[in-house]
Amino acid sequence: MLNNCFLKDVYREIINMKTRLLLIIVLSFSILLVHSQSRFAAVFTDNMVLQQNAEVKIWGFSKPSEKISLRVSWVRTSLDICSGPDGKWSVALKTPKADATPHFMILSTPGQQSVEINNILFGEVWLCSGQSNMEMVLQNMPEWNLFIENAAEEIAAANFPAIRMLTVGRKESFEGQDDIASYGWKVCTPVNVKWFSAVAYFFGKKLYEKLKVPVGLVVSSYGGSPVQSWIPERVIAASPIYQHEKESREAEIEASRQTEAEYIEAMNSWIAKSESRVSAKPKDKTGLNLPVNLENSSVGNQLGEVAFTREIFLTDKDKDEDLHISLGRMDDKGRVFFNGEQVWSEVRDSRSYADIRFTVPAGKIREEKNILEARVLNVLWGGGLTGPADSMYYTRGESEERISLTGEWNYRKIFDLLDVSPMPREGKPRFLTSSSLFNGMIYPLLDMTFRGCIWYQGEGNVGDSRYAEMFSDMIKAWREEFKQQMPFYFVQIAPFSYGDPRGDKSVLLRNQQSDVAKIVPYARMAVTIDLGEPENIHPARKKQVGDRLAQLALNDTYGKNIKCGYPEVKTIIRKGKRLILNMKNVYEGLRLEGEKTEMEVSENGQDYVQAKTKIAGNIIEITSPGNIIPRYIRYCWYNISEGNIFNSEGLPLAPFKMAISEK
Repeated sequence: MLNNCFLKDVYREIINMKTRLLLIIVLSFSILLVHSQSRFAAVFTDNMVLQQNAEVKIWGFSKPSEKISLRVSWVRTSLDICSGPDGKWSVALKTPKADATPHFMILSTPGQQSVEINNILFGEVWLCSGQSNMEMVLQNMPEWNLFIENAAEEIAAANFPAIRMLTVGRKESFEGQDDIASYGWKVCTPVNVKWFSAVAYFFGKKLYEKLKVPVGLVVSSYGGSPVQSWIPERVIAASPIYQHEKESREAEIEASRQTEAEYIEAMNSWIAKSESRVSAKPKDKTGLNLPVNLENSSVGNQLGEVAFTREIFLTDKDKDEDLHISLGRMDDKGRVFFNGEQVWSEVRDSRSYADIRFTVPAGKIREEKNILEARVLNVLWGGGLTGPADSMYYTRGESEERISLTGEWNYRKIFDLLDVSPMPREGKPRFLTSSSLFNGMIYPLLDMTFRGCIWYQGEGNVGDSRYAEMFSDMIKAWREEFKQQMPFYFVQIAPFSYGDPRGDKSVLLRNQQSDVAKIVPYARMAVTIDLGEPENIHPARKKQVGDRLAQLALNDTYGKNIKCGYPEVKTIIRKGKRLILNMKNVYEGLRLEGEKTEMEVSENGQDYVQAKTKIAGNIIEITSPGNIIPRYIRYCWYNISEGNIFNSEGLPLAPFKMAISEK
């Protein structure tokens, strides 16, 4: 089950990032041609990078059983191809060693204009996937509290013609898709890089600096997504641990048989019944300033329906003119009423986060006091009228003067989602639907050759004890589907409060990530316990994250002998009240930043107290307070714990919890 606490800022931000950054989805599909016109798959465009020294597939679409000629600059003869009954064609080619020479491909079909792809390089190609922290772009977005450390300087310096970038558009699907949505490959310039994944960019930049070959980065990520969404359906169907996901998926597919009108009618009926269950109308709560994300307000996350009410005072003259109202974005969905009459509605799940604009005819306007009420249905996280502020206003008649609707509104809770019957399903795949993102955003890439994969995800599964098994399943399944034993380098999620700063749900997730790194072959983890922000689930220090992932790849995949190991406990010896921790991967020695650490000890494994820490070389000496005999030890075991023990390479000790052997 998903943790609603996790769903806090992650999805609000990503949906908004979607509207500003990933307009890809809507715009890109317009460039996809029908199969009657021979074309390359959308992953093949000008400026792309193909994996060097490898057998790669080139594929595309045309009419069924059509003869096609493919000419590529690195092969002397043209290749004659015939498309299959489904119109798909493909050919396997050997690629040469990386160099700086631009190459081309030309697709020719009798009676059609040739299709050319130019400025192709050979180099190292990496798949970059996960959720919002992978999706988060290099450009600062202050209106959404999204910042990258030193963003302006990094963007200005991002002139790397040999680094190429491709962002896959968001797509959820019940079935594997033939193609991706994308704007195509972009050369790394300050203009192009600002809307590209920051983590992927820093990773690729470090590889390029060390390898001196072209680097291709394919980002296929979706903010807020749980790992289940990235796992193939065959894996979901085969394991009993996914019973909830299977049932939910089947229900969505069954609901897909209804018409849109039937779904809207079912939603309106459900809302009416849910509202009627409220025995007494709650009193309005005053003093809530809009725009607002309830998650970040004094009210807190509210799952269910809430109402925001405001009075608009108009003169006798004003009531003779139409009123044009804009309320910004609604999180998630809902309805708006003017003097008790519904004037705007969007209750479809697939149309969540809609912008509210409507006109009230003059005949519906009263002299003096008019009541404007927005009833917001929040089903996942956040909730509210989230602005931005300059989109909350009204105008009168033909006047362009905007009267602000920001500031104090009345607020009340109408019903709680847990107190009413389950909400009707729309019957469309969502990013929360198991396998939906694998089908829409990974399946179309399965014929592509990658050197490896980097992954930043986990916030969407905080509180789920199955994560280690699910993530392991995903890595294994991707390797099987890609038919490549791809190395996986992934990020351990950073500290964040998750609504409970001294809780440990995210620590347990981090611990499961550590387990995956230990049990899955060719999978290693970049620790970020020192890079978090307690009240921002999207920390700014993305360069360090990308660099740490690159260190792992440079060492393990490219044999560069990089000191990339993280400090780990090798042995523990107890001497009365003292514990002697012998550490490995310390290189030139350990160092402590600050005077105290979050080392805690316990006699019974339940009640922990902070212990005194002393560091010398590769030894950590722990002294328990009072008369406590330490039989258990843990480090950084809270949601907001910040690590401050490092090896000589500046790499942090990861959270851990251990029982002390009696021997």
